[in-house]
Amino acid sequence: MAKDFTINRTKICEDLMRPEVKELLDLSLDEKIEKSKEIIKEAIEKYSKVGMGFSGGTDSLILLHLILQVKPNMPVVFVDTQHDAPETYAFIDKIRREWQLVDYHAVMAEKDKVKEFTDEHGLRTPVFTETCCHYHKITPMMKAIGDKNFDAFFVGLRGVEHEERAKESIFSPRQNPAHIRVHPIIFWRREDVLDFVKKFNLECNPLYKQGFTSLGCVECTDKNLDPDMHERAGRGEVRETIMERLRELGYT
Repeated sequence: MAKDFTINRTKICEDLMRPEVKELLDLSLDEKIEKSKEIIKEAIEKYSKVGMGFSGGTDSLILLHLILQVKPNMPVVFVDTQHDAPETYAFIDKIRREWQLVDYHAVMAEKDKVKEFTDEHGLRTPVFTETCCHYHKITPMMKAIGDKNFDAFFVGLRGVEHEERAKESIFSPRQNPAHIRVHPIIFWRREDVLDFVKKFNLECNPLYKQGFTSLGCVECTDKNLDPDMHERAGRGEVRETIMERLRELGYT
């Protein structure tokens, strides 16, 4: 199913969702906002040390907007793969300054090994994708969670993005290090994201206006100029088909 990049993929993902998540899909935007805030508040009350991941994409921007209304000093972690687009770096810096993120942390792998992995495995092959993401993205994030002793970590994952993400629960346990991954907007559709941006007049990463609908490293992300294609089109078939393995390693 992960090879399906048509708009039908959204329905496929919805059908895979857990009942308690699926029942939230048809809430109004205002109801979804309130439900997401309830989840955020519950996590903050339940866990002693909570942080969030911020990628510079619109989903994580919305999550950040919601969380800051509940906890203005939330620790924010950006995993710098060293291969994000220049527009993404500039946008994250702008948000960090304008939204006054007082507890912001950029983390990265010790070395840039993209060329090494490309020479060894070939760009965008399954082995390259797993090895490169694990080294440059997953490991730094998991290390940051452990170093900062987070027992819960918010991410802007949405279930309609991918079949493996569709199976997620709102509160999801992880190991190495042990923590709870919290998904406050897992039940949001793409239309909700666009409507939220309009409602609050949010400035988003300029890459979306260039034709991207899902953001990643420049080596592995293409534009998606076909409105009849799923929002993950542009991320490549290889990444989609090995997502289960990536998520086993800690990928969001």
